[in-house]
Amino acid sequence: MSLSVYFQACKSMLGYFIGGKMLPSWDMEIQVFCDVVRHRNKQLFPESCDKTIDDIDYDKIHEGFAARPMPPSKLSIDVGVYCAHNITVSDCNLNPDWLPGIGIAEDPLRSLIEQDTTNTSASRQIPGELLACWSACAVHGIHRNSHERALEMRPLADTEKIVLCLHGGSYVMGSPASHREVLGKLTERIKLRCFIIDYRLAPKHPFPAQLHDAFIAFQYLVNCGFKPHNIVLAGDSAGGHLCINLVLLLRHIAKATDKQLMPAGAMLFSPLPGIVLHGASLHANTLFDYIRPTPLEWPTSPLRLFYKPGQIYNDEYRQEICDPLLTPAFGDLSEFPPTIIQSGSSEILIDDIRELYEKLKLDNPEHGRILWEEYPEMVHVFHRFLRRPESQAAFDSLAKFVASL
Repeated sequence: MSLSVYFQACKSMLGYFIGGKMLPSWDMEIQVFCDVVRHRNKQLFPESCDKTIDDIDYDKIHEGFAARPMPPSKLSIDVGVYCAHNITVSDCNLNPDWLPGIGIAEDPLRSLIEQDTTNTSASRQIPGELLACWSACAVHGIHRNSHERALEMRPLADTEKIVLCLHGGSYVMGSPASHREVLGKLTERIKLRCFIIDYRLAPKHPFPAQLHDAFIAFQYLVNCGFKPHNIVLAGDSAGGHLCINLVLLLRHIAKATDKQLMPAGAMLFSPLPGIVLHGASLHANTLFDYIRPTPLEWPTSPLRLFYKPGQIYNDEYRQEICDPLLTPAFGDLSEFPPTIIQSGSSEILIDDIRELYEKLKLDNPEHGRILWEEYPEMVHVFHRFLRRPESQAAFDSLAKFVASL
C-alpha cells in the first residue's frame, strides 16, 4: 500500500467516525473502500487532453497497470478448490469466414486471427482457472478427499452447466486471481463450476482482443465437451460488457453457420453499458461510487485506452463508438439468452445500465427473459462486499435464476 493510499484510508476512517455515514445503510468497510479506490483511480486515470496525445506513452501506461494490479484474493478451502487450465489458441480460433457483417470489429479480428496463425514459433496460450466449489462437487457425488475429477476440464455429466466468467477491471486490469473469492461465493450458491480466463488487456491489446479471447474460451469449453446451451456467461463491469459482446458475436456466427451456439444465460453485475455514456447518475453519484467519471475527451480515460488508444477524439471516433459492439444499446439485441442484471442505485452507471436493460427488454419481450435488480444505496459491483445483506440477497437471486435455466 502506497503512503498516499494509506493516508486516504486513515482519513476515511476518521471521517466515518466523526462525520458519519455517507449513506444510511453503509458500514465502515464500504465507505473506506469507496474513498480509497476513488483516490487510487485519480492516480490511475489522470486528466489529459488530445493536444498532448502524441506525448502519451501507452506502453508505460500498460506497464503501470501491470505493476499495480487489482489485489489477488483467496478461495477458501472451505468453499472449494481451483487449478490452472491454459487454452491453446490454435485449437479454438475464430474462422475469418464467419466475420463478414459483424461490423466495426471485422477487420481488427481478422488481423488478430492472422497474428495467431502466422506465429509458427509457438502457439499463443490464454491462461485460465477452473473453480470447483464443494456444493457443485456434491451434486455429482464428488467428495473433498477425492476431488481430482472436479478439476478436469470435461463435463461431470451430460447435462452439467458451467459458468464462463469474464472479469471486470475497466479492460485494463483484473485477472482470475482478483476474482477468486467473489466467484467462490457465487459458485457456492449456484452450485456450478466456473472457468475464468485471463484475457488480454488494454492499452497494449485494445478492442477487440478481449472479444477474440472470450470467443476462444467459449469454443474451448465446447471442444472440452460442454454443449453451448449448458454454458452460462457471467461478468462484472467491463466483463459484463464483454459478455454482451460475446453473445452478439455468437448470434452472428450462429446465423452464418446455422449452428446452435447461444449460451444458456448471462449474469451481468453492474455491466459497463457501453462507451457512449450520458446518464445523469454519472455526476449525481460521484460522491458515493468508487469509480469516477472520466470524460472521453481524456485520452487516458479507460474507455479511450480500450478503443483505439492514441486516436484523436473526433467526429469519426464519435461515430465509431456508436457501433453495437461498443455501445450495445444502439444495436439489435434480439434473440438474447435469459439474462439477469444486478446493479446498485448509488453507482455512476445506473442510469445507463437502466437504459441497457430497457433496450434488452424491448428486443426480448418474452415474460421473465430479461431480469433487472437494483439494490438501494449500493455501488458498482457491490457483490465484492461479501458480508453485506445485499450481496447475500443478490447471490440468492442468482441461484434462483440459474435453477430456472
